[in-house]
Amino acid sequence: MSASSPSIYLLHGDDEFAIRSFLEERLKAKMGEKSDATMDITTLEGKETSLESVRAETHTMPFLSKRRMVVLFNPTSLAKGKTQAKFTDLLASVPPTTALILIEDKVLDEKHWLNSWCKDHMDQAWTQLFALPRGGAMTHWILDQAQASGGTFENSAAQLLASYVDEDPRLAKSEIEKLLTYVDHSRPVTEEDVRNLVSDVRQGDVFQMVDAVGYGDGEKAFRMLRRLLEDGDALPLFGMIVRQFRLLIQVRELLDQNPGQDHFQIAKQIGVHPYPIQKILPQAKLFNLPQLKAIYNSLSEVDQAIKTGQLNDELALDLLIASLTQ
Repeated sequence: MSASSPSIYLLHGDDEFAIRSFLEERLKAKMGEKSDATMDITTLEGKETSLESVRAETHTMPFLSKRRMVVLFNPTSLAKGKTQAKFTDLLASVPPTTALILIEDKVLDEKHWLNSWCKDHMDQAWTQLFALPRGGAMTHWILDQAQASGGTFENSAAQLLASYVDEDPRLAKSEIEKLLTYVDHSRPVTEEDVRNLVSDVRQGDVFQMVDAVGYGDGEKAFRMLRRLLEDGDALPLFGMIVRQFRLLIQVRELLDQNPGQDHFQIAKQIGVHPYPIQKILPQAKLFNLPQLKAIYNSLSEVDQAIKTGQLNDELALDLLIASLTQ
């Protein structure tokens, strides 16, 4: 990063995978050699830190890099009410020797105070929205990702994969790479390839694990977790679990409003493919809405613990399953 780069970067939206990829591959990569850069990168959580801590970190001079980087998750949790003015004063004071990265895992509309401040200070701030690809956009996203990786998908294959992974770009990226490796980048990935290699085996295991959580069967939940970890990394798996409970909450809310709805009607209201909703409907009956919201809050806490380095991925999943089935 050069001294002429913005001091404030606002990355917001519900596409957590795209935000993390941009942070790691675009921003942190500019810091230089990884071994040196880590000394000049600080990560903070807005729900747990203070304005004074943020100020201290942003006003510290870089050590081994040309520029320091301070990553602040959930900045709007830190700046509420009267503290907003103090927070924006802090933003204005960030020196050019620091890049303050503000990350909000939700969409901030154009009139949101933080978005507005960044737009009013474009000489100092840069902002980017990262929205999840939904519906047909996920199919196009898969086709674009395959092309960027040096391969191709038949359109029907991309549509089928989109129905399996739904709104999970991290999982989709993993499956795209697996499929392109399978065809050795020498031919387009077909619908048959997707059915043979991807199917919904991992998702089926996630369903069984969530079923076990619903029945309070800790032994089975841990067994399914171990099986899933044998087949893939913990972070994409955590994303699948979060997505599962997010869909369960949406389905449970709609069922509470109108119990007679079928999966096509519910999928249309939520804006997702009917395939996962058909499987989720029976599972939603294992939980009530308060239970699901409590679980989702637990997932949010685990997510923050992983992001801030308090827990490694696998340990976080173990503790999560233990807390949900105790």
